[in-house]
Formats: sequence, C-alpha cells, structure tokens
Amino acid sequence: MFNLEGYCDWCRKPAMVLQHQYCDGAKYYACEHCNDYAKIDIRQYDLAEMEKMNQK
Repeated sequence: MFNLEGYCDWCRKPAMVLQHQYCDGAKYYACEHCNDYAKIDIRQYDLAEMEKMNQK
C-alpha cells in the first residue's frame, strides 16, 4: 500500500507514502500517520468542488 518513498504533503516528513488524487487532477502524497486525515481532506475538497460545479 505505502510503496513509494517520498515526503508526506501533510506533515512534510520523509516516509513511505501513498498517492491521492483530487477531482481536479492534483496529486498529493500521505504517510501512514496522515492518511486518514488526507482522505477526509480530499473528500471534503472534492465534494465542495462538485457542488460548486453543479451550481454553475
């Protein structure tokens, strides 16, 4: 699961990370400790973006 070496975009520490992608295509990486927070953060952002797109 966490098979990439890199820096976590949430805590900024070097670690094994997992890639996440926002609905707009932006890619970010989260370590095991930040992964749950990252999933919540991305989901909230994606829902807000979808709502914004539906209002247009």
